[in-house]
Amino acid sequence: MSNNTLRVTWFVPPAIAVAASWKEPPGFHLESSRTQSSDEQYQLLCDGVVDAAVTSIDNVLHWNQRQGPEDFVVVAQMETTTPLHLIGSSTLSAPADLVGANILVDAPQNGFVIALRALLQQAGLGTGDYRLTPVGGVRERFSALIEGQGDATLLGPPFDTMAVQRGLKHIATIQDVFAGFPGQGLVVRRSVSHGNEALKTWIRMLQASLATVPGDTEKLKMALDSLDLPSEAVTALVNTFPSTLIPSRDGIELLIGQRALLGLSGANVTYEQIVDCSFLQSFRRPI
Repeated sequence: MSNNTLRVTWFVPPAIAVAASWKEPPGFHLESSRTQSSDEQYQLLCDGVVDAAVTSIDNVLHWNQRQGPEDFVVVAQMETTTPLHLIGSSTLSAPADLVGANILVDAPQNGFVIALRALLQQAGLGTGDYRLTPVGGVRERFSALIEGQGDATLLGPPFDTMAVQRGLKHIATIQDVFAGFPGQGLVVRRSVSHGNEALKTWIRMLQASLATVPGDTEKLKMALDSLDLPSEAVTALVNTFPSTLIPSRDGIELLIGQRALLGLSGANVTYEQIVDCSFLQSFRRPI
């Protein structure tokens, strides 16, 4: 594999990656693949099949507790937040109604499900009051919910709107309960990434796009439209375009606090332990 090729896995192409592609330097190649689950992302990173993953930052808190490399870090935050809506059967009206429900998730112990579990706990539901069934990423969860394989799940645009259009019901929004909920991060393995020149090039491209997009929002919308994304998804991706790549300290501490609330491993981790801003700092120009 060429030193100028970067292999990245994600659920949906982040808007900042689309904008960064407009000024791709000669010889650089981004090899992207859509993942079906965070567990798949974990294994691909462990096996060295990919160099980086765009994923829930909470995954890092859990992945470093698994028996494995334990060297996962967030090197950039790819969006301000990830819009997440709890969608379920038309008979459900509030989180407290999910007693006895079968909730479809990506993974039961990491990712966006932790925010959902924290939301349900605040509504008075313990872990024994509902069942978590792993079915995969957002596309897979949407399909499984429509097919009646579960009672509720977390969905983002456009799948939340599409589900409601099919007779399902909006129950709650994560951001209404956790206002500082952070967007997805760019996750790598610390031990093998600092010599990755393609990764450094891509982060430099992402950094440069922060100055480009405020004046090119319409171009970004057109580029996202060309990916055959529904209008709701395009709007959400544009609205959550970051103003900085520095991972939010408040956001990550919120995730750590959710794990503490639920008594889960990873609650004793600090921001400094899972965030590596050295890639970003190397690109800062002196004032």
